[in-house]
This record gives sequence, C-alpha cells and structure tokens, in this order.
Amino acid sequence: MKDLLHNHIRSIGIAARLVIAGFIVGFLYFGKVVLIPFALAVLLAFALHPVVRRLTRWRVPRSFSVMVTVGAFMALLVGISWFIGGQLAAFAAELPQYRSNLEERIREGRAFWNEGILSNLSGTVNGLMDEAGVGSEQSPAASASSGLPSSVGGWLNSLGAVSDPLTTFGLVIILVTLMLLQWSDLRGRLLSFVSGNVSHTTQVLADAGSRIGRFLLLQLVYNTSFGILVGIGLWVLQVPYAPLWGLCAALFRYLPYVGPVLAALLPIFVSLMTSSGWSQPGSVLVMFLVLELVSNNFIEPWLYGSKLGVSEIGIIMMTVVWTYLWGPAGLVLATPLTVCLVVLGTHVPCLSFFARLLGNESELTPAQKLYQRVLAGDETEAGSMARDELKQRGLQRTLNETLLPALSMARRDEAAHWIAPASVAELKTDFQTVCTDLLQADQDGDDAEWTGPHSSVVLWSVCPFTDAAMPIIQRAMGSAAEGCEVVTSDQLIGAALQEYAVSADKALRFCILFLDDHDKAKAQGLAKRLKRTLPGCSVLTSRLGGESEHDEGLPIEGVEHTTSLAHTASWVAAHAGLRMPSTDSIPAEAHALR
Repeated sequence: MKDLLHNHIRSIGIAARLVIAGFIVGFLYFGKVVLIPFALAVLLAFALHPVVRRLTRWRVPRSFSVMVTVGAFMALLVGISWFIGGQLAAFAAELPQYRSNLEERIREGRAFWNEGILSNLSGTVNGLMDEAGVGSEQSPAASASSGLPSSVGGWLNSLGAVSDPLTTFGLVIILVTLMLLQWSDLRGRLLSFVSGNVSHTTQVLADAGSRIGRFLLLQLVYNTSFGILVGIGLWVLQVPYAPLWGLCAALFRYLPYVGPVLAALLPIFVSLMTSSGWSQPGSVLVMFLVLELVSNNFIEPWLYGSKLGVSEIGIIMMTVVWTYLWGPAGLVLATPLTVCLVVLGTHVPCLSFFARLLGNESELTPAQKLYQRVLAGDETEAGSMARDELKQRGLQRTLNETLLPALSMARRDEAAHWIAPASVAELKTDFQTVCTDLLQADQDGDDAEWTGPHSSVVLWSVCPFTDAAMPIIQRAMGSAAEGCEVVTSDQLIGAALQEYAVSADKALRFCILFLDDHDKAKAQGLAKRLKRTLPGCSVLTSRLGGESEHDEGLPIEGVEHTTSLAHTASWVAAHAGLRMPSTDSIPAEAHALR
C-alpha cells in the first residue's frame, strides 16, 4: 500500500511538471514579440557591461560611460551598415560589365539542364503539372497581386516591413541603456526576488555572467579572425570586393549552422559571375570547405564546448528548439540561452536535469559506466574500460573506485529485484570476463615471501558478484591472499563449517567478503556461526563495495570489521604469517590492523 501511494504521488509530480513545462513553452512561443527584444537586450547588456565597468574604474561617471559605450556600439553598427551598403551598391553598378560571364554561365547551366537525367526529370514533372492543371494561367486577381504594390495598402505594408525592425532595434537599444544604467539596482532586485540565500544567488548570477561574457568575447575574437582570414583568402584568389565578403563571413557566423553556408555561398556566387572559368569558383569552394572542416572539428569544439560547459549535442538540440520558438532571433540567441539553462541546472536542484541533459561533464562515474556496459551485455567494451582504468590508476585504485563499486551496484539491483534471477548468472559471467581481462593486463603482482610455518586464511564470499571478483581481489592483496582457501557463496555453509570444525588446526582465520549493505546481515550471521563453531578463530568482515553512509560495523565480540581493501590485505598478510617486502601498493594506515 505504501509503495502504491508513493508511485501515485510520483505520477502526480511528473504530470504537474509536464503541465508546467507546457505552460512555459506556450508562454515562450506566444510571448516572443516581447521576449525577443528583452533577450537581445540582456545579451547586449552582458556584452557591453565589461566596457562600462572598465570606464567606471577609470573614474568616468557611470551615466557618461553608458552613453559613450552605447553610442560607440551604435556608431559601429551604422558604420558596418554603411560600408556594406556602399560596397553592394558599387558591386551592383559593376554588374553590367560581367554580362558576358553571366550569359556564358546561363548557357552552360541551360545545356546541363537540358541534357541527361535533369532533362528527363524536368519533362516528367512538367507533364504531371500540365495534367493536374497546376501550370494554368493565373487569375486576374492573382496577376494583380503579383505586381509591385501601387495602392495605399501595399505602400503601408512596405513601410511596415521597414519600420518593424527599426522599432525593435530602437526598443532593444533603450532597454540596453536602462539595464546598464541600473545594473546594480537590477542585480539587487533579482537577488531579493530569486532567493533568500544571497550568496547562492550571487554565485548563480556571477557564473551565468562569466560564461555568457566569455562566450561573447570568444565569439567576437573568433568570428573576426575568421572574417579576416576569409577576406585575405578571397583577395589572394582575386575575387572582387574581398573585404566585403570577409565582413559578411564574420557577421554570418553569428548564425549557428546556417550562417557559415550563407557566408560561403555569397563569394562562390560572385566568383561564378565575375570569373571567366571554373578554377576560381572551385578554389573558393575548396577554401571554405577546408576552413569549415578545421573550424567544426577542431577549433569550435575546443573553443566553445570545453569553456562554456555545454555539450555539442546540447547546443544542436537547443538550437532547433529556440529556432522553432523564436525563428531567426532564436537561432542567434540559442547558445547564450542554453548556457543560462546549464548554469541554472548546475546551481538550482529542481532544474538539475538541464545540466545533466545539456552539460558537457559526464554524469556517470567510471563505476557506473562499467556497470552500464556490463548490464548492456557489452563485456568487450567493459573490459576495455577496465584496462584503461588500470593503466591510468593502477590495480588498487581500479578495484576501489571502479570494479568493486560496479559490483556493489549489481548486488544492490539484485537485492531490489531490478535484475531478473535468470540474468544474475549471465551478469556474473560478464563480470568474470572483465576480471580475467584485468588479471591478464596486470603484470605487477605483489611479491610477498613465505617466512616459514603459517596459519591458513579462508576468504569467504557471501554473494555471487564477490565470487566473480575473487581472483582479482586476491591479486590485489598479493601472495598472502593467493595462497588462501576460497569459499564461494554457492557452497553450503553447514558443510564448510563442519569440514573446518573437524580439522580445526587447518584454518582458524576467516575473512568474510561482501559488497553491499544488503549482505551485512548474512555476513553477521556467518561470523556468529564461525565464532560459535570455532571459538578460537579470528574473523574479519570486509565490505569492499565503496563507502556507505550507514556503515557502523558488525557489533560482534571478537570480530573485526573494515571497509578497505588495503586493511583487508594487511590483516590477511599478518594472519597468514607472511612478510610483505614493500608497502608501496598499500597505504601506511592499512597496517593498523596488524
């Protein structure tokens, strides 16, 4: 009943989250007329605030610093627009002298179109359109509507198409100016609104501002460098107006994925119109292909992904989402908005799924990765991962931080009935394969030496996953453990106890190994039976599955307990009568049980 109620409450919580997410998506979509200028203003404010802060540090009044910064930014935009407009007008004026090249390109294109597959395809499509009546004459109304706007309504529509972007730009500039003037006040209001924990909210804002500012600076430097490189390359290839196309390449790169294509198409198209052959267009195409390959595969992943904390797949996914919601503006704002979501997911627990979904930091520990691969039945890759861990960390750390915690996860899932009983044996076999790979890869076994008569130690496993790792555990503990007898979990406890009771002089030292707290009661019961059957025996219980929040040992008189593989190795070596030649592989505190 309790589990049913818990599942019911969890289902209600999931449904509530989905409803809230639907409302947020609807608000973003239908409120884009207001939200897009605000988001652009916030982005520009983050970009211009470092300049304002530097001027105020030079004892310039803040209001004057803001006016100078915003004025310089507007002057830069006006200058770029004037340069591009002037260059385009000059290029348009020179187009008539390239008429012969254009005619030649048209003839070549027409000849290519009228021959071969394209001709057949075009004829088929035209025939189908004639049969369907698609290519019929236009109605008078349609013909009238297709001309240039001559009525007052058409003139107003044309005026609106120009005035709307200017109005949005003016609103953005006003918002940026107000944000920069009231930066401290806005930050204080946001601190009081978001949370009562001022230090935590300050950390969130500082992290978001730092990442967005770093991204804008890196984007400015990289896009500018890319544009200069393109301009120089086009100048060397003698493409007309190379500085113009270099500037366009730098500006278009602010549009993810679409911008680089547009940046390449413009100079290629111009080269096709102005050149007399195909060598120049081909050279321009090869130049852009080489630049994009180097940029996409080497520079941008290192420059953006590693420094912003956002994965490449996360940026692509959120770019699609923001473009669908906000159109071209969402395409420009996709990366900064995604960075903000990752920052919120990093610092706000209820939004942590953003950091897990979009961040570039791995959310799985090496132990979880290994267990996931074994659980998926890919023991080959699991063995490869384990060997890599062995090369990087050594045998002791690989066992303590990767293999044994992975085995503990398997034991925990088995106890919770998340693994079918029929799959336990297969999972154990896969872990045995991984352990065999580690044994073959490890060539630095412990060289403990026998020192004469000794007492045998029995390593007693209480779960099948401990059985799977027993050989590699013995290797990690050295020759002291390799010479011990092993009792596996599938052996009958009563029969084994009877054997040791009959020959009590054979073994009076028992090391009980288990991985998870689910086996604590079983280990405790075995230890009690050993002390009751063999009152003079020494018993150590060792939980080797990693740290536990509730590990208080096994309160049994005369029974020692440890959670360290190093302590276990030290205890086994001491009770087996071996002298260890070196303590390099076992920390100093491991000898506390000797």
